[in-house]
Amino acid sequence: MSLASNHSQKLEKYGWKWDPDADPGSIELFCAARGSDYDEGKFGHVRNAIDRIWNDHVEKTFIWNDWSETLIRSFCEKRWVTVTGPAASWKTTSAAVYLLVSWFSSPSDTAIICTSTTLDGLRRRIWKEVSKFYRLRPAFGNPVQSRNCIQWVKGMDDAGIFGLATDKGEIDKAIGKIIGFHAPNVIVCVDEMPYTPEAIVEACVNLESGSQRFQFIGLGNADDQLDPHGRMCEPLSGWDSVSEETDTWETKRGICIHLDGLKSPNVLDRTRNDPGLLNQSDIDTTAAIYGIDSPQFWQMRRGFWAPEGIQKTVLTMPMIVKGQAQEPAVFDRDFTLGAALDPAFEGGDRCVLRFFKCGLHDTAKVLSLGEIVFIKTKASLDDPTHYQIVRQVREECVKRSVPPYFFALDSTGEGGGLLSIFQREWSPEVLGVEFGGRPSRNPVSQTNPKRCDQEYDRRVTELWFNFRLLVQNGQVKGLDQETATEFCRRWYDMRGPYISIETKKKMKERTRKSPDLADNAVIGAELFRQRDHLTLARIEFEPGYQSRWGKFQKERSIESFYETLTY
Repeated sequence: MSLASNHSQKLEKYGWKWDPDADPGSIELFCAARGSDYDEGKFGHVRNAIDRIWNDHVEKTFIWNDWSETLIRSFCEKRWVTVTGPAASWKTTSAAVYLLVSWFSSPSDTAIICTSTTLDGLRRRIWKEVSKFYRLRPAFGNPVQSRNCIQWVKGMDDAGIFGLATDKGEIDKAIGKIIGFHAPNVIVCVDEMPYTPEAIVEACVNLESGSQRFQFIGLGNADDQLDPHGRMCEPLSGWDSVSEETDTWETKRGICIHLDGLKSPNVLDRTRNDPGLLNQSDIDTTAAIYGIDSPQFWQMRRGFWAPEGIQKTVLTMPMIVKGQAQEPAVFDRDFTLGAALDPAFEGGDRCVLRFFKCGLHDTAKVLSLGEIVFIKTKASLDDPTHYQIVRQVREECVKRSVPPYFFALDSTGEGGGLLSIFQREWSPEVLGVEFGGRPSRNPVSQTNPKRCDQEYDRRVTELWFNFRLLVQNGQVKGLDQETATEFCRRWYDMRGPYISIETKKKMKERTRKSPDLADNAVIGAELFRQRDHLTLARIEFEPGYQSRWGKFQKERSIESFYETLTY
């Protein structure tokens, strides 16, 4: 017996004629997928379907309020939706219900892909919500919890809902699964988008070209305007066109929904007590612990990117733009070729080889960042990893006429052993750059004669800030977006009178990404400082910067406590 018919039937609704015993929820699903003459359009049918399937079964299984309605309506009306909001804003729950309704409405030709950064995160967030609502009303399908999927046909992955973890070690595997989906209708939901690898987001976006109907939903807590979530949320009219008070804006592809915790339904209406939704007590607690001007308050309560200056980072995009660091270098005459290697000794790190040019550009000596080569190694008893790295790097450098004198690598920790092999197998002229230990006694710059060990807490801070000064001085060119992002995401603060960047371990825990490309750029800058006289001819400091340090210099002379911190 068919659900809808063009023949005369007893039941007529939404411009269709239905079998008398047609299920009300099925009618709404049918119309949500195929359209009707209902004034509320797709959103009206989806809302009715949620009520008929879940809320009529158990009251308030899914609670409607201003936020949940805004999210579901946006998902229904726009193909590209990014959501930024605080914790406990029902982003994930609303997306999960919408995904289930979308699949229920056309199960045989729809593939829905949900991603999260880790398997644990997947099962605690988006897949937990999908599973919860599915178990309450398992209309059809074959759930396979061990694989985090619900198949339309048992044993077949052509259609259904599929959860994928994008752990560091599983990126290639996840990309392979993503590009393997070829259903006519494809919906992608990227949870924890700020920390999702760029390659995963690109693979998801590329599914649009092979589908008849494609939709992308990105969810996240605002962290950085340069991460995948921030870039997808970028306003069509630029960041200056929106503020923390803006609720919705157009992006290059679709729209961004901003949920401000100060406007939570539980906050605006104190008589409400929607479970699991941000309330005034949550806001007050965060404000008391971190302060209302803290990055934590902006991210977890305002759901918006903290204003520049609240969280200090090594570089900022305005700084990069002002220094024209992403512009190409046009050298006045000959330039020097060089290369730097940031080896991979920790899980998830990449072994990055980059080539550089250094020469005069508009009469100033500049460092131009060039081609990147990722060194791949294989586990082998007969061919140790270090020797594989040395052999491949040497071949790439010889191919580009880079001599060993203009090659450097990170010699910190295990890198010291790799440096010894390079010097033995290639040349003693290979330079090792040590990130650990005490800062040098070199002057910070020609306009700031203060010694580096009086300005910085440890050597790694000195190296990173030397690159920052080069950018500020217009002496860096060809800075690619990914490397720029890493510099813009590493925090620093004041430890007494010393500038101190956060440790690599803390940055990786916070951003879930290692700054391999930025480390490599820093090594390149130090290589040419030592071997080709790449120095700061002049530097313009931010207002008050120099006088502040001059005061410290006159009032005290405190020994660095770099020993207490790690690279």
